[in-house]
Amino acid sequence: MNKLIIFIFLNLAILTIPSQQTVGLFAIEDSVQEGYVLFGPKYNKTTYLIDNCGNLQFSWNSNYKAGGSVKLLPNGNLLRSCVYENNSPITGGGAGGRIESIKPDQLIDWSINLSNDSLRQHHDYEVLPNGNVLMIIWELKTMEEALQKGRDSSLVAASGLWVDYIIEYNPTLDSIVWEWHTWDHLVQNYDSLKPNFGDPSMSEELFNLNYSSNGDNPDWQHLNAIDYNDSLDLILLCSPFWNEIYFIDHSTSNSESANHSGGNYGKGGDILWRWGNPISYGRGDSTDQKFYGQHDAHWIGNGNPDAGKIIVFNNGKNRGNNPYSSINIVDQPSYSNGEFLKTSSGAYLPTSFHYEFLDTTNLFFYSKILSSADQLPNGNIIINEGVKGHFFEISEYGNIVWDYTSPVVEDSIISQEDSVPGNTSMLFNASFRIRKILPDFNGLNSLPMVNHGPIELNPYVSSCSLSKIEENSFPFSLFPNPSSDMINISSSYNNSCLDIYSIMGKKILSKDFNQKTTINIKNIPNGVYIIYVTFNNQRNYAKFVKN
Repeated sequence: MNKLIIFIFLNLAILTIPSQQTVGLFAIEDSVQEGYVLFGPKYNKTTYLIDNCGNLQFSWNSNYKAGGSVKLLPNGNLLRSCVYENNSPITGGGAGGRIESIKPDQLIDWSINLSNDSLRQHHDYEVLPNGNVLMIIWELKTMEEALQKGRDSSLVAASGLWVDYIIEYNPTLDSIVWEWHTWDHLVQNYDSLKPNFGDPSMSEELFNLNYSSNGDNPDWQHLNAIDYNDSLDLILLCSPFWNEIYFIDHSTSNSESANHSGGNYGKGGDILWRWGNPISYGRGDSTDQKFYGQHDAHWIGNGNPDAGKIIVFNNGKNRGNNPYSSINIVDQPSYSNGEFLKTSSGAYLPTSFHYEFLDTTNLFFYSKILSSADQLPNGNIIINEGVKGHFFEISEYGNIVWDYTSPVVEDSIISQEDSVPGNTSMLFNASFRIRKILPDFNGLNSLPMVNHGPIELNPYVSSCSLSKIEENSFPFSLFPNPSSDMINISSSYNNSCLDIYSIMGKKILSKDFNQKTTINIKNIPNGVYIIYVTFNNQRNYAKFVKN
């Protein structure tokens, strides 16, 4: 059954949105998935592992800024994409150039630099069961090379064309053991005298050399995610510029991957299945497009409710006049008689999403670039609104059960109540991708984890401890308590600040007052709440009951 969940942003008329809290943990509920959140902020040399309370448990340090994906390995090493310039002319978004494996003692286990005049690693990589690593690489093709292949002259700049390819790297042998190149799998209908001439609508297994969403931008495909399915021996690729995801065969030899036959699926290195935008191969129109600048396409892992399906953060770039982001799950496509099945019009199945979570208001989440989403064993989905460094977790019904904003801004940490710089083009506290690490993951056993408290400077009292507060004496009073509609708060001090939290740590109100104030609580759910009164940098608290 297909499921659509629309996130509705509720703006309560009585309660005000708090202005003081800017970063850290905003909300946590009982149904949050137990575990730790791993993230590597853009433009930062440190990778962080926090618990559900927003407390730093461990970090890895590097000499290089983050270039894309970070992954915790079963041996406790951190695998990390880094920005390694080396004067490469390839400087697009997501450019890396280096992959390094950092041990828990902060020493480098192994590294490889892939950045020079003709190529550059970028965005993502995937670790295979045998320990080898699949990596996405740009290779530079000159203008002349592109024209000789049949590229439309209006679609190639003097700087040439960046074309994606995949390598499989063996870190033990320090050698590349397998390759797959887009350049080997092209079709074009521009110049009949050039190679690969044909009808793209009849060659869906090939990349149309003259399909372009960005004119003569040298960054042609911009693959931003790679994943591997061991049981199928398939590689999943994701192109936000083409608004598509792809399957290619990993079982091929190097010679077969460069051709059109061979491997377990008999198609060599050709595309086996593609989905999200059939316009790219002439099998649809704008009404058939499903993806809009998407990121983090990957198979949902075993042990999760939708294991084997594909989850995607669908950014929404160029999705109409009011673009919005969504989280989408796609059914595993059907395979029969040596082919992935298609509709009668020739587009690949399925015809719709299995699941969709969206916020058409853009008030809670929207990220034009970056971002990630992953389903968890309890059915929750953890989401990274990448541009804003905003991480949150939703239940299977779309309720927010955990809400956190990163305080890591470029090479520094900001203080609680300080504003995060708002220039999104600079991606101040952005993260490419996050993952939740489950408590039983073997890699955690190798880490000397210590609770260092919140990352942000001058943090608030952890919301996780609110439910453990004991009654005390306070220089303010509140009545009636319990109450169903109004509470009156009196203090002997002027210029006080009042904050109200749910028992699980969600801030629901923040306001200033002088000696007396009345709060309308009719619209908040019944339950136990914590009220803080702050005066002259001293905080006092009490409980009240809404019934």
